[in-house]
Amino acid sequence: MASPNRQGRWVTPAFLVLAVGFAFLAPTLFESSFWLHLFDMMLINALMALGLNVILKTGQISLAHAGFMAIGAYTSAQLTVKLGLPFLAGFLLGGLLAALAAFVVGRVILRLRGVYFLLFTFALSEFLFLLSKNTPALTGGNTGVVGIKPPTLPFLAEPLRSKAAFYYLALVVLALAVAFVAALYRSPFGRAMNAVRESELLAAATGYDPMRIKVIAFSIGCLLAGFGGSLFAHFLLYIAPFSFTFWESVNFLLMNIVGGTASLAGPLIGAMIITPLPEFLRAYVVWQQVLYGLVLMLFMRFLPDGVVSLLAPRYRALASWLGRLGRPTPVEEAVPGAGEGS
Repeated sequence: MASPNRQGRWVTPAFLVLAVGFAFLAPTLFESSFWLHLFDMMLINALMALGLNVILKTGQISLAHAGFMAIGAYTSAQLTVKLGLPFLAGFLLGGLLAALAAFVVGRVILRLRGVYFLLFTFALSEFLFLLSKNTPALTGGNTGVVGIKPPTLPFLAEPLRSKAAFYYLALVVLALAVAFVAALYRSPFGRAMNAVRESELLAAATGYDPMRIKVIAFSIGCLLAGFGGSLFAHFLLYIAPFSFTFWESVNFLLMNIVGGTASLAGPLIGAMIITPLPEFLRAYVVWQQVLYGLVLMLFMRFLPDGVVSLLAPRYRALASWLGRLGRPTPVEEAVPGAGEGS
């Protein structure tokens, strides 16, 4: 009989295969336009929530995430609409510009801590929102940007016009982002992020530069937000300031809290739960924000580790495996190369 540890090793690949298989088959299993739209938005929101998770990893709570999403969205949209650049150029430049803006701003605001940083990011979110409304030359003002074209890829003859085709593009981008963040969390820089979150003074005493680590993490998180904004723009083919309000930032934070901030699976699970809620609560649109606030308070009080902590032990292997991607095992710390072969 296999030992529990060996059984756990087999459970993880099995559920990985099931999860990946479902992800690839979803457009064929749910062919209605309604479900495909929801799935596409889940992938985009999961990318956004994952970017915020990188920032949360250092102990900082940002309410300006939607603002950096707007930078990526407007950059990609205007470069493709006005200058006729291909989608990939707009996508990459949108993410890079959001990261550059985060790097510049982060060197100032990341000196703040706790509630002061939270309030400043709220003010930054409102500033970026008002800026998008009052600079029609750059953003189209309240009218927004129209005429955005569907994504085009060099190796495909036709643009990705259908929701099913766009789904696979968003899935590949999210998979690459998850792989990158997983590698980041397992790297020495990931351990430095953990140290800064626990105590900046202790991190500095052990040789880390907390300010540098927070700025880089903030820039990486906003890089993913810029990529998510580009996908958002080329999915809806129209963007306007109301798409990037403060409440969108709250939604991304809520996705992390509901799913679980400590696990890499958390923001992904949170996006799958929170994204469909507006559609299912259309009959109670007046109460949506109240219900969101109630959900946030309940999770913070009774389920601080998110939905991941509710998974049954048998099914927790996948979540714990994803969580372990963000930290080395004790054996790996003690014996270099301990996990390589046997």
